[in-house]
Amino acid sequence: MDIKEIRQYVVDNNETELMPHEIDHVADGLEHIYRWYHEGYPLGSFLTAVINNDLMESVFTADYINIKALKIYAFFLTWKLPGDWREKAKC
Repeated sequence: MDIKEIRQYVVDNNETELMPHEIDHVADGLEHIYRWYHEGYPLGSFLTAVINNDLMESVFTADYINIKALKIYAFFLTWKLPGDWREKAKC
């Protein structure tokens, strides 16, 4: 997936009426997750909490945009990454 496809994914799953700049912000986060899985890209505290399936840490480290987009992150992990992403996150 490239950033255009990821951004379209956010648009298609935008149930919380994110503004265009917020869509771009979430798309950047999803691109980082995609690159983490495929390229070993390092992640910050929020995205690390997301891939570790740690709801409380995700909420506590999310900025005001990502807090509105947690469902999009969950959908992306479930439907756009290979099923072994949880195992990779444990490493």
